[in-house]
Amino acid sequence: MIQTSVIRGTGKLGDDVGYRRGKKLCFRKQAKNVRRSEPTKEAATDFGTASKAGKLIRRAVRQGLNIRTDNNLTNRLNAALLNVLYGSSEKRGSRSFRRDNLPALAGFRFNMNTELSQLLDFQPKVVQDKKSLRIALPALTAEDIHHSKNTSHVEIKAIAVNVNFNQGEYQDAATDKVMIDFRKPAEAKELVLPFKAGEDETIVVLQVTAYHELNGKLYKVDNRKYFAADIIDVIPSLPQEDEVTNIIHHDQSGRHPLFRLHGDHTYAAPQRE
Repeated sequence: MIQTSVIRGTGKLGDDVGYRRGKKLCFRKQAKNVRRSEPTKEAATDFGTASKAGKLIRRAVRQGLNIRTDNNLTNRLNAALLNVLYGSSEKRGSRSFRRDNLPALAGFRFNMNTELSQLLDFQPKVVQDKKSLRIALPALTAEDIHHSKNTSHVEIKAIAVNVNFNQGEYQDAATDKVMIDFRKPAEAKELVLPFKAGEDETIVVLQVTAYHELNGKLYKVDNRKYFAADIIDVIPSLPQEDEVTNIIHHDQSGRHPLFRLHGDHTYAAPQRE
């Protein structure tokens, strides 16, 4: 039924529910009894588990993220987490995230329009060095980074967060960034995150943002083709009963994470002064 009254809107109103159909506002009677099958209830429970995990990740990563995300981010992340959840167990309605399945999230894009590999033509590596994550970057020129004509600077930023899906908690994000000025000689850089992985599930995001300089000030290039932020690795928590000091990530079939963790073996990288 199309709404014709002076006061119109969506949502519950008495026994009716207002909703939008195309450009028209309509009413329908609210269902008094909704019969759901047991499989439907179990599927809803699993979806709720994935949704809570997605909300936790978004809140945690948002602390360090400074790019525009797309409007469908919530649904896309929930769908990705559901796939991880389904791979953890076949028992519907009581699934939980298994630590060995979480790395499947690597490659998820916070900007669905642009993937990191479209901007960067190299694969940085992450090394856990005592209580920090260290990421060596090669000397980069304008030829090594896909950018628009008016780009003068590119920021590369790493974000690491710890999340605990069981307890619904996350720690403050650790971030580090470097600004690459295309007008200056290229030099190797290093990102250092004061962050120890392994206690909870560690999510690492790499973000690339383009800027142009005008009158001595930097402004973001507001084109979704030239900024990206992807989950590049998920470092599972260590089993409590295991006293493991080295965390090694195995390549995923069909997709290789940009970052790989290789225990305490550090790569030769320039040190910050």
